[in-house]
Amino acid sequence: MDLHDLMTVGLCARDRHFNYLESIVRVLSRFSVPTLAALTLFGMSPAAQAAGTPAPTTREVVKVAKLTPEQLRQANAAGAQRSEASEGRAVCFQAHVRNQGWSATLCTDGSPGYTGTVGQNKPIDRIKFYVGTTGAMNFNVQAHWAETGTGTERHIAPGSSFEFSHAGGQPIQALRFRSTNESIKAAAHVQDVGWKGTDLWSYDQWIGSIGENRWMEAFWIAI
Repeated sequence: MDLHDLMTVGLCARDRHFNYLESIVRVLSRFSVPTLAALTLFGMSPAAQAAGTPAPTTREVVKVAKLTPEQLRQANAAGAQRSEASEGRAVCFQAHVRNQGWSATLCTDGSPGYTGTVGQNKPIDRIKFYVGTTGAMNFNVQAHWAETGTGTERHIAPGSSFEFSHAGGQPIQALRFRSTNESIKAAAHVQDVGWKGTDLWSYDQWIGSIGENRWMEAFWIAI
């Protein structure tokens, strides 16, 4: 096939393509606006089909609430036990253990301890955080779930509490903590592994495990 033949084939293909587009336009022009809207609603229009299937969500459930008087007292009291440089900032945290219930609530007042269980092979399937009103603590949390992956980072405003859970009851495998005005150190007790964490202070860090198919059983935070 010489150059002239190749050009002839290309022009014919182009003409067929244009004719195909013109036929689509003629068909669509017969529909009213409401009909096209209905086609779009049921995913039958070219625009709807081009959009494809929506990306899967993590099915994360978040409950936001104002602190109770007791929670506010506890958080602000924890902040008051820290140095003056901290300006009274503190975070309180609590883990819900599957088939057992809520574990102890701890705050970042320098006291040792963890929330959750160790040595019982029970996953954490819900968590709660709250921040006191003193010191304008900037605190953000992000959870990684067993099957649906990483959820949305959430800002926990001073004076409020956030409870994280999963609509399908999946356990938590990892947590991310991020702050702009406090360095953080944390660790998690991971299924069949034990405690995993770092001795380094950081403004942004993950604890737990990702890609290992292991749930978190306990954790602690220090600021």
